[in-house]
Amino acid sequence: MSRGIAVLWLALVMSGCASTVSIPVAPVQVLAAANWTLQGRIGIQSGEQNASGSIYWQHREHSDELLLTSPLGQGVARIVVSAAGAVLDMPNQPVRQAADVESLTRETLGYSLPVSGLVWWVQALPAPDRVFETRLDAAGRPAQLKQDGWVIDYHYANDTSMRPRKLLVAREGLEIRLIADNWTIE
Repeated sequence: MSRGIAVLWLALVMSGCASTVSIPVAPVQVLAAANWTLQGRIGIQSGEQNASGSIYWQHREHSDELLLTSPLGQGVARIVVSAAGAVLDMPNQPVRQAADVESLTRETLGYSLPVSGLVWWVQALPAPDRVFETRLDAAGRPAQLKQDGWVIDYHYANDTSMRPRKLLVAREGLEIRLIADNWTIE
């Protein structure tokens, strides 16, 4: 796996009668879980490069820890984000640190990835205090969310599920596919 694709894993540090709603910048009233764990599968496509594997994401109110593994279970990257900054640890590479995870991706890849947005988007919620558009499915759940230049498409396990089973997060030149196999709200 190339270094560029391995670093793309950092990004994870994710319909019927539909309606569209545009919301101006305003505090978002959400029922976001403060602490959760997501286990699943991830695929990243950037240009000609593709990568896939598993993700274990433990989110706490003030921190995130992501463990990304190859399809064979080998650790590809461990990312820790806290008030102290962001740390990326990859096998056979020096540990990298930055003030925040977006700066870390910008320094490593040359551009920022939407990691702070993904914390919300995997919960089918817009990141608070930022403009967004959403299209709802027949059950009133987000079918598509547009925010910060990213388009997030949602698929749910069944008609009553409120947490998305699959996400496609896309922007020109980059697609992140995330399948949530297990959610634990703590």
